[in-house]
Amino acid sequence: MLAIAKSTSPVASAATESRDWMKAPTPELQSGSEDESDVLDAKAKERRRRKQVKREEKQCREEAERRAREEVEARAREEAERKAREEAERQACEQAEKDRAEVQRRAAEVAVKQRAMAQEVSKKRAREELEAGPSGDQSDNVR
Repeated sequence: MLAIAKSTSPVASAATESRDWMKAPTPELQSGSEDESDVLDAKAKERRRRKQVKREEKQCREEAERRAREEVEARAREEAERKAREEAERQACEQAEKDRAEVQRRAAEVAVKQRAMAQEVSKKRAREELEAGPSGDQSDNVR
């Protein structure tokens, strides 16, 4: 088997390069020309643009969350109103049914009283006819 030397190992060189990359200046700044300020300005503009994009994204998320909350609240209000209407209708139906039952009960009481009165009147007439006796019948026949 062949042994690979440490100096030719790609891993070793990558490890040393990764440590030194932060120390190395960017290629744009190595030139030492007047472009340095332009590059810095471009980077600053890019940072500002990214911040603006993040702000806009955050605003969009917040707006979407606000709309979602409002929608949920509106649905909850509508559901509460619907339940309140249904409850009011149910109570109104129950009250109407109670009122109908009360009217029927009173009508039955009145009918019972009327029957009782009619029976009283008929008994009274029968008693009067019995008391009048046969002479009362003859006077009716004479006419």
